[in-house]
Amino acid sequence: MSDEAFQKAIEFILPHETEFRKGHYGDYDFAITENVPGDSGGLTKFGIDQSSHPHVNIAALTKETAVEIYHDEWRKHNLDALPDKLAIAAFDVWVNGGPVNLWLQRAFNVTNPDKEQLDEDGWLGEKSLAAFANADEGAMLSEFCRQRNERFKRLAQNPERAKFLAGWLKRNQDLWELLT
Repeated sequence: MSDEAFQKAIEFILPHETEFRKGHYGDYDFAITENVPGDSGGLTKFGIDQSSHPHVNIAALTKETAVEIYHDEWRKHNLDALPDKLAIAAFDVWVNGGPVNLWLQRAFNVTNPDKEQLDEDGWLGEKSLAAFANADEGAMLSEFCRQRNERFKRLAQNPERAKFLAGWLKRNQDLWELLT
């Protein structure tokens, strides 16, 4: 795993997670905080939310500090141990919320029915990591994104979250296009 994979993940995630002042899309000096009804994260900037980061001053957060937080979390979740494309997909799902490790294991099992199946326990131990390293990455990514779409559709059954469905599906399509 390289820093290049983390950088590619950040370049994908930040535009999807950042709200900009009107007329300044893409200019991170004009990123604004948001607190969207129906989003359980509370006050959020650059995708860093108050609920998950209670000790961070979200209103004063800079892009550089947000990237540092993301890098710490990338390392905490041991994404360096995954093949690059799987790591990028997993990180985006983790940032956006979702059972990342379980989905990776399930995607492997679905796309490799002839191989020894992984326990779908969310633990990325040696067996899972070895399996991912030798798997058909494209097939796994396809299944992973399919699972994510299904989760989005389930979440959108809640009327407070239905407004997010189109954006969630677009983000997943963008991820698929980035990685294929």
